[in-house]
Amino acid sequence: MAESFIVMSKQANKLDNSLKQKAYSFLEKLGANDATPGLHIERIEHAADPRVRTGRVDRQYRAVLFRLDNDGKRYYVVHGIYNHDEAIAIAGRTRLTLNPVNGMPSFDMVDEQPAPAQPAPAQPLSRGGGAHPAPMPADPAAPAADEGRADEARPPAIIATVDELVTGLGFSPELAARAVALPDEDALLALAEELEGWRGSALLDLHIGKSIDSIRDELGLTQRATADDAGADTDEAIIGSFQAPAARMEFAVIEGAAALRAVIEGGDFGAWRVFLHPTQRRWVEGRWNGPARLTGGAGTGKTVVVLHRANSLWRQDPGARVIATTFTRNLAEELDRGLRLLNPDLSIARGLGRPGAYVSGIDALATEVLRNAGEGLDEATATVLGTGRTDLSRRTREPKAWRDALDTAGEALAPRLRNTAFLQSEYEQIILPNLIATEADYLRARRDGRGVRLNRAARKAVWQVVERYRADTRLAGTISHAEAAAIATAYLERTGPLADHVLVDEGQDLSACHWRLVRALVADGPDDIFIAEDSHQRIYGARLVLSRYGINTRGRSRRLTLNYRTTAQILGWATGVLEGGDYVDLDEGRDSVEGYRSARSGPRVRLIGVSSLTDELDEAAATLRGWLDAADTAPETLAVLVRSRATRDLVVAGLAERGVPVTSVDQHGVRRGSPVVMTMHRAKGTEFAKVLLFDVSQGSIPAAMRVYDYDAAEHDDAMLRERSLLYVAASRARDELAVTWNGEASELLGE
Repeated sequence: MAESFIVMSKQANKLDNSLKQKAYSFLEKLGANDATPGLHIERIEHAADPRVRTGRVDRQYRAVLFRLDNDGKRYYVVHGIYNHDEAIAIAGRTRLTLNPVNGMPSFDMVDEQPAPAQPAPAQPLSRGGGAHPAPMPADPAAPAADEGRADEARPPAIIATVDELVTGLGFSPELAARAVALPDEDALLALAEELEGWRGSALLDLHIGKSIDSIRDELGLTQRATADDAGADTDEAIIGSFQAPAARMEFAVIEGAAALRAVIEGGDFGAWRVFLHPTQRRWVEGRWNGPARLTGGAGTGKTVVVLHRANSLWRQDPGARVIATTFTRNLAEELDRGLRLLNPDLSIARGLGRPGAYVSGIDALATEVLRNAGEGLDEATATVLGTGRTDLSRRTREPKAWRDALDTAGEALAPRLRNTAFLQSEYEQIILPNLIATEADYLRARRDGRGVRLNRAARKAVWQVVERYRADTRLAGTISHAEAAAIATAYLERTGPLADHVLVDEGQDLSACHWRLVRALVADGPDDIFIAEDSHQRIYGARLVLSRYGINTRGRSRRLTLNYRTTAQILGWATGVLEGGDYVDLDEGRDSVEGYRSARSGPRVRLIGVSSLTDELDEAAATLRGWLDAADTAPETLAVLVRSRATRDLVVAGLAERGVPVTSVDQHGVRRGSPVVMTMHRAKGTEFAKVLLFDVSQGSIPAAMRVYDYDAAEHDDAMLRERSLLYVAASRARDELAVTWNGEASELLGE
């Protein structure tokens, strides 16, 4: 019996839920032994490709497969699972071939009848990219646009010729002709979504003006087949082609039953586990002599890269200590879940500093360092707080502790500075990161990045409150999360690092103390720190610059611009919310949404304004009923997102009264069976098929702006975070987005 491997194509992974378990059972048996009774792996007489086989999934369904043999190993490439008669027809007409220009594997359909003499109307393409007839211009090298057309103001969807697409990228003549004839962006998005893979990606890049050469390089299509190789689609050559970066966008060799189950159960939502864009894969597998940073908008696959890179580093050295961290506990739980789904065999570290992958929120990391600390912790605490402490397990209740300190010791402060938001941010952005333990140190300290200016008297007044705060929390036996991070950092700087690699997701939300901790967790060296960030999603904390904390990523940064999650319509609406904001990344560079584009198209965003909260709840209930009745998505992939917890609870009760039961989500994750309601902050890191943004009304979002009136710059930055919050919420939606408000719409919606 030959050893068998399953090669899953992306198109084959789009299975109806009712078929997933049957598909897994069939493919698991096939991988174990293709002679297993009941599989009925059969040839098709007179098939276009002699390697094609069909297999019995159940009485109704058969799988279409291609068997490849090389060096004692057997590979079954899965084309798809279909009704019996359809499977036989598809198997008879489909070939597995190598593209003669770039060597990429593809499925091609063979026409049953010769093509007509005159071009036929455009037909839907096969997944192979061009088996059906399509319009052909009289001159294949002619430009896509008609120079004499009447609509001069409307540019073509792409600027390219049929010949450039055929000889430069490897499009079939039929597909190239169809591409250059695309009338507008909507038509292009529809075709790109239909094609998927490297062809769809190439079309999107052409649409934004990239050159053929740059697209070929980015997709890794530089290894062209020679004329002698054209048509020589040997088993060995096809098997080898599956490792090409562009091919891995559409085909994946599955290793093991656990990986097979994860891929099948993930379906279209789980495609990230297997099918990566070549640009993503370069950042997964790349190695650098220091920190590296990946930026990009929501849905561009930054978290996917973090997960795959963590797995890649562990595979490279199973003894390595790999830490993956992010800002919140909920996001850390999603990272942990994602890693386990990505590689069920991944070694999970049994503790911080042990070999394997260790996933934790950044504040939990600091707590774990303190919990395991030995000799020297008292000195580290004194370095940060001015006095030694041993009671470091309990966390301070903020902002109450600051309010109490302000009431007791804040008489000398100017009225506009009698503000807990100002005091806490001054403490966490200036005092703790700079290890300021005395008034004299504070009077000398630089306050880079702080908008409000403080003279000597004002600093003395601030320090009186800080001393009161520290005295109160010492008596209470508590420290804040920021203090815990600073103390953990001081301790590690004495005792040494605990990791070989640290990967940070959602880096834009980490504070100065967090970044000092990240730097202390791992020594300077190759692949020490990897950061994924998006300044447009900064909904916590303040702007900062990495280089101030010993993390220099200049020259080792890249920006992702292709959105895999949301439709073009949702992306356009979400990025529109950001207009007017000034966004700066962690390297102090200006960030913009220029070049962002989506690989998918869908319905327009629904904007629903009503006069009262009661009417808005009625609209929300009607919208959810419509989505549930459509039955094209699981109930738990429908979400209502709100600005506050109070609104969340109101919506849950209001929808229940209207006969639409929903589940409130707070600390625990999403459960199956019903739509969910959660705050926009809690939704960070999640993804849903359809999303309703509820109560996007003036007075609801933006919220709590008066607390920042002590400084215009802080007020503007808080408003920026509110824009980012609405952007984050909107970009959770994959397929449909609805937005409701009552009374006056939020100013963030513009006109």
